[in-house]
Amino acid sequence: MNTINKTKTHVVIKPNSPMQSVLRKLTFFMVSAAIFSTFYVATGSNANAFANESELLSSRSSPVNYEGKMPKQGARRNAQDTNEAQQAAILSVNQLSLNEGQRKTREHVMLERSDKLRDKDGSSATLSSQSVQSGNYVEFDIYDASSRLFEDFDYDGFYQTFSVTFDADVYGQYSGESAHVFADLYLSRDGGPWELYFTTDVFTIVDDISEDEFEVVTTLDVGYRTDHYDVLIDLYQVGYSEPVATISSEDVDDLYALPLESSDRDEYVVVETYESEVLIGGGSMSIYGLVILFFTVGLRFGNYCKNNK
Repeated sequence: MNTINKTKTHVVIKPNSPMQSVLRKLTFFMVSAAIFSTFYVATGSNANAFANESELLSSRSSPVNYEGKMPKQGARRNAQDTNEAQQAAILSVNQLSLNEGQRKTREHVMLERSDKLRDKDGSSATLSSQSVQSGNYVEFDIYDASSRLFEDFDYDGFYQTFSVTFDADVYGQYSGESAHVFADLYLSRDGGPWELYFTTDVFTIVDDISEDEFEVVTTLDVGYRTDHYDVLIDLYQVGYSEPVATISSEDVDDLYALPLESSDRDEYVVVETYESEVLIGGGSMSIYGLVILFFTVGLRFGNYCKNNK
């Protein structure tokens, strides 16, 4: 007769030693540090995009000189082709120095103009879109305006360089009526206040001819969040404190919701990967391999400690 011997095995579970506790905490720390470092490196390039909005603005603008021969612009807004005059203006803008300035709303600018032109009697010279110029009745208008988008280095659909073109007219009793004018150009982000970004030099408009269209190329440098911006243009006659004509996104669709951002948010993204090697025995392992190794060891060690409590 066969005899079956039964043996009872007793498993004794010992409490965790101090060394096990230290190793567990060290492993957890190393895994956490590796994961955090990887996340930080992956997101560090976008840190500037979440910076707080500054009170300062910076943009550079230059008029486009067509030498009296304004070409047909063709397609508007998103057309990327540029003519020689526009290319020269963009080059001129890039050569300008950066000058940061305080944000100025349209109300602030208009008040400043009124103060500067205040005469000795404490009143300022004003006129509306209709006025008397040297005994001649004249009227001003901005017939049309358009925009074009040029430079988007990170290809996110938001541009740092764009242009605005407008056709200002003056009407009088006689043919060939002319006037000396200048313009303030404003941007409004997502329905916010109108903020000045450029004031043109004085230029001359004649009757209602289209050859005197005025185009301004602008690069936004600092202070413009990635968003959609509306454009407003105030036309002034030299020597007067109030606009003689205004056109904005409420009048022309091409001045509505331009996708813009300043150049500090529109940078080339170059990702460079450097392999950090750690010698282990006779081989090597990259930093990412170490992360996976630490994570696996930590997970198994944690399960082991859990099962042996």
